[in-house]
Amino acid sequence: MRRSLPPLHALRAFEAAARCMSFSKAADELCVTQGAISRHVQGLEDWLGMPLFRRLTRRVELTEEGRALLPVLTESFDRMAETTARLKTRGRDLRIRVAYSYGIRWLMPRLSRFQAQHPDVQVRVTVAWRGGHELDPQEFDAAIAFCPEPPRGYAVEIQPERLTVVCPPALAERLREPADLAHIPLLHGCSGGQDWRRWLTEARLPEFEALDRGAVFDAMDPALQAAASGLGATVADRVLATGDIAAGRLAVPFPEIEASSGSYWFVCPEAAKDRPSIAAFRAWLLEEAQAMPALAA
Repeated sequence: MRRSLPPLHALRAFEAAARCMSFSKAADELCVTQGAISRHVQGLEDWLGMPLFRRLTRRVELTEEGRALLPVLTESFDRMAETTARLKTRGRDLRIRVAYSYGIRWLMPRLSRFQAQHPDVQVRVTVAWRGGHELDPQEFDAAIAFCPEPPRGYAVEIQPERLTVVCPPALAERLREPADLAHIPLLHGCSGGQDWRRWLTEARLPEFEALDRGAVFDAMDPALQAAASGLGATVADRVLATGDIAAGRLAVPFPEIEASSGSYWFVCPEAAKDRPSIAAFRAWLLEEAQAMPALAA
């Protein structure tokens, strides 16, 4: 639809003069001369075919038509300013949703390195207890999601899950073979025992009767914390347990036995994958994953 509108500079000049109730103050605000404001306002009045100001000796007053037009223009210019400011910063802001334990244990300790490399990008991280790879673009620009297989749409694998048994070193010394796990408490993350079952299947103990014992947690992170505190053994992703293993809080009694139920993926809308902040964050994630010390088999 073709719109019939007066010149934008005339509308800006009138709005500033009417809001300030002064041609000179409007000129200062818009960085033009007072004569330019006067000409623009006169041009708008000619276009409308009616006066918008009463020119008095030392001041101006709005006519009824001027009073009707002012709030419409002020609101419109305010909305345009807010929207363009938001769009201007959108290329620098990055709203990321990340799987809870991965966000707490892997992303957060490294995020300062991304900020040091890209100080102009403001990362807004939301750690999610639940939620897959589906994104609402009004809420998030991208996500780091755990999926059993490649998600639909644009997705890049960051790293695969490597499930193994971890426990305090003192407990690990008592474990000579996987069957010895029957004698210590087994801790469970949020998988409903599925991570243990996957690992036990790899260990050729699919009918492990002690599986139902031990505390249950709603995420892998608290299960790892509990294990590091000496409460028992848990099955966890070695990628997420790396810090505790390196610090000696946890040990891997059976490093040759691993299982997996999927991978961590970087996902975003196909149309947004080349946006500078998204592309930079994706590249950084992959560099960080590749730079991790190799985990022994």
